[in-house]
Amino acid sequence: MNESKATRYQRGRRRAQAAGVVCGGVLLVLLAFTPLGRVVAGWSQIETGPGVFRHTLGLVFYICLFLATWEAALFVALWAMSRAGRGLSARETYRSLMEGVFLALPAAFVLAGIVLAAAWVAGAWWWLAAAGAIGAALVAGLHLAPGVVARASGATPIERPALVERLGALARRIHVPIASIDALPADSTVTTSAIVAGAGEHRRVFIADAVLRDWNDEEISVVVAHELSHHVHHDLWATLVLDVMVLAAGFWLAGLTRPLLEPAGGAPVGGLDMLPLVALLASGIWLVAAPVRHALSRWQERRADRFALQLTGSADAFQAAIRRLAAQHLAEERPSTLTRLFYHRHPSAAERLDVAARFRSQAGSEDPAS
Repeated sequence: MNESKATRYQRGRRRAQAAGVVCGGVLLVLLAFTPLGRVVAGWSQIETGPGVFRHTLGLVFYICLFLATWEAALFVALWAMSRAGRGLSARETYRSLMEGVFLALPAAFVLAGIVLAAAWVAGAWWWLAAAGAIGAALVAGLHLAPGVVARASGATPIERPALVERLGALARRIHVPIASIDALPADSTVTTSAIVAGAGEHRRVFIADAVLRDWNDEEISVVVAHELSHHVHHDLWATLVLDVMVLAAGFWLAGLTRPLLEPAGGAPVGGLDMLPLVALLASGIWLVAAPVRHALSRWQERRADRFALQLTGSADAFQAAIRRLAAQHLAEERPSTLTRLFYHRHPSAAERLDVAARFRSQAGSEDPAS
């Protein structure tokens, strides 16, 4: 059977993600349900400095040791898959691992710190306090993100007055305030197309350097209109609420399960040895809820596509943008139902192109001159 490059690439990515889940899951099971967890937690109790400093160093050591072991196991698995021709290439494997470390280390430290702090403060209600703190952190991040992204990436105001006016007019039409429209440098990994980040008066439009260089104004406008739809319909807030609810369910399950592992009257909360069980069950609930989370996202994306088409009336530009993005990301044109359920937050390229084709057909039938 002849397969496209996109199909082979995406299948390799899915296998790499599955390998990561399996390696991490096995390690978490060992730490959560065997004496190994307490042994490693004991190693991490560095006896130096004041209490808060000592606990922070212990947490950093514990997380770094876990991630290093996880990445080592995953590297072996991905290398074996690559050698067998069933995974990504060695270069893609290395890049995936490095990106994983870059993202996982700060995220793991922040989440673990919130869980431990909630356990120390709220006791048996730590799961609710942790979910609330994570929700508050996400809300703060939503407001602070534009400024952080602009400074960290070196974004600068774009120098295309006609495009700035065009995008500003779109935002004014739908009453979404925008603080600035910025160009991302070529080495930025914030986005490969365009995003609208932030909330309220702090929103900023960020457009990738390659898009500004290679796309025309109409194509850029339809992508930005799609992103503006998420702000018009409050999609970011709906996604945030759902994600926090899923995490809260995982934390609650961990809170119920942990005392069962200590028949002598329950395990105290607040120690490093509680983290593997929390991570295991929260991650498990997160994965089980993936079809629901992704279904919400795909519904939001479909609505945003229709909104962008209606706002700009540019079906041709929309289709051109979708084809560019699909080619850039080696997206499968028609993925399987199972793949969509567990991996896709966006509709398939074929589905999005069909939406534009129907929009063009309906617009043509309504045109009195047609």
